[in-house]
Amino acid sequence: MSKSIFRTMALTNIRGNRRFYVPFLLTIVMTAAMFYSMCSIGKNPVITEHGAVKDTLEFGVYIIGIFAVIFIFYTNSFLMKRRKRELGLYHILGLEKRHITGVLFWETLFLAAVGIGGGLALGILLDRLMFLGILKVFRFSVSVPYQIYPSAVGRTAALFAVIFLLIFFSNVRSVRRVSAIELLKSENAGEREPKTRWVLAVLGAVCTGTGYYMAITVDNVQAALTSLFIAVLLVMVGTYCLFMAGSIAVLKRLKKNRAYYYRTNHFVAVSGLIYRMKQNAVGLANIAILSTGVLLIISTTVCLYAGMDDIIRDRFPTEISLTNSDGTQEEHSAIEQNVQEVSEELGIKVQNYRAYQEINITFLKKENELSAEIDSGAVISMNDVLPVTFITAQTYEELTGEKLTLQGNQVALFHSRDMLSETFRIMGEEYQTAAELETFPVSNKMQNVAPDWMNIVVSNDEVLQRIYLAQKEAYETPSSMVFEVEFDAGGTQEESAAFYHRLEEKLQADSRITNYNSDSRTLARDDLYQLYGGILFLGIYLGTLFLMATVLIIYYKQIIEGYEDQNRYVILKKVGMDKKEVKRSIRSQILILFFLPLGTALLHCLAAFRLMTKILQAFYMNNILLFAGVTAAVAAIFTLVYILVYSITAKSYYHIVNA
Repeated sequence: MSKSIFRTMALTNIRGNRRFYVPFLLTIVMTAAMFYSMCSIGKNPVITEHGAVKDTLEFGVYIIGIFAVIFIFYTNSFLMKRRKRELGLYHILGLEKRHITGVLFWETLFLAAVGIGGGLALGILLDRLMFLGILKVFRFSVSVPYQIYPSAVGRTAALFAVIFLLIFFSNVRSVRRVSAIELLKSENAGEREPKTRWVLAVLGAVCTGTGYYMAITVDNVQAALTSLFIAVLLVMVGTYCLFMAGSIAVLKRLKKNRAYYYRTNHFVAVSGLIYRMKQNAVGLANIAILSTGVLLIISTTVCLYAGMDDIIRDRFPTEISLTNSDGTQEEHSAIEQNVQEVSEELGIKVQNYRAYQEINITFLKKENELSAEIDSGAVISMNDVLPVTFITAQTYEELTGEKLTLQGNQVALFHSRDMLSETFRIMGEEYQTAAELETFPVSNKMQNVAPDWMNIVVSNDEVLQRIYLAQKEAYETPSSMVFEVEFDAGGTQEESAAFYHRLEEKLQADSRITNYNSDSRTLARDDLYQLYGGILFLGIYLGTLFLMATVLIIYYKQIIEGYEDQNRYVILKKVGMDKKEVKRSIRSQILILFFLPLGTALLHCLAAFRLMTKILQAFYMNNILLFAGVTAAVAAIFTLVYILVYSITAKSYYHIVNA
């Protein structure tokens, strides 16, 4: 046979199966366009100047690439399931398997040309729009000429060419290893009623329950970060097991319920689902997991960006802060003098000024003692340590205006929870708790990440110095005595930035100051918008990809199963079922198939809510009400989109089975 015949047959096949290939090609085009845009934006010199943004986008490139490989292969399996009967018929009519391989080659080549070419064309067309969007999100105010990056084009073309090549080999292998009769009967596979696999169902319940328990009971950021991967893995495994085994058990239970089962619409739907749940289960589980990913990714990234002002206020209580470690009194005075001189020079009044000393030490918890000793060979976790911030009673009074009367080794405590008795020891020395505080003027630097933390007010400088010297002898890397200066400068961000830059110049030029660190809320705001803007951009990108995958899986499942059910409903109509009853039966089946994954995804998100709030705390996002509101809004929008997809695919399914 000539190659032209193979080409003609390939084009005819694609046109004849356009209902399946058009959504597949649209997905390829959209995925390739998104991959190209991510690559192109990461090559722009405006973006590459900002390391955090560049790293975030590069991470997104790899995520989208991995997603493209997995999802396109998964979608191709739907296509081949529908095509196997047709390919088997070719073989029966006289085509050898090498001829079928030729047809598959040209089909794959045509699809690759349209998919890759269309993806690059759409990506180049949307690239400028995407770049303007990212500038807006990251708050860059620049003008950049439009440019096509050859490396981004090559990277996209190479990735998707490899994907199509692998798809071709996979399709050829699936055709060559089975006989023509097996190909013809492939659409009827999975019709044997599956057994109830109780072990798998129990395993799914245990895995899901354990993942839920870990997510719901997590009580600190460190535990959340440690538990995240394990909890996600357990819930994913549990979801697959429950859909594969638990769903069959539930359907068989419904079958035994005579009042429910022996109704026309329920009878057909439940019996049909039982026979085909083995092949449906994995697809439904994929929909549930992808839906959960869409909800969690978009809600967390939108919350981070929407709560930026809260995050900045928590991280930077004042506009400008200066830190001097283990400095002398002369250095402290020089820093304060420079602040005063810049204020007078620029005519900008300093507000909310405060200067104080503190020590931040991380101790090992041993019953009623805070120790620096670590047992040889002992495994230490964050649950075994306690970060403590120390200040004096005089500092507390200066910062709050409240007087604390403490004598000798008496202390006042402010902590995350009770963990010490009234009398306790710090590195071998005994202290007595004289007061429990409801607030504290200085934040513990580890408060957002440590399981437990404590702030302690000691009676005087002598006690503070004694603790400082004791920990210097005990630790290989001891903590420093830190002098902090914090204040607001000016009423506008421009005035604050001008004050900060001028103060930096004077501090660097002052020979009395040997070391210091400085932070500006105004300058940090730009960096945080770039970082969290990058996270938001990537979250929306990945959320869009997962949503597109969810919609396509639903579409293919409904269309392919519609063709599989077509003959079944023809028989039912011949034995007396009217169109109205057929429609009710179809609605009952589709409702189960559609809303089981959605309900599962919403339940997963509810169980993960506490875990995600702790993860957000690692980013200084402590506004739980904001996260709850954003999550509810995202869930509502996603549900509406899901219902829209349901209505469209339900109509398509109904038209197919009634054709």
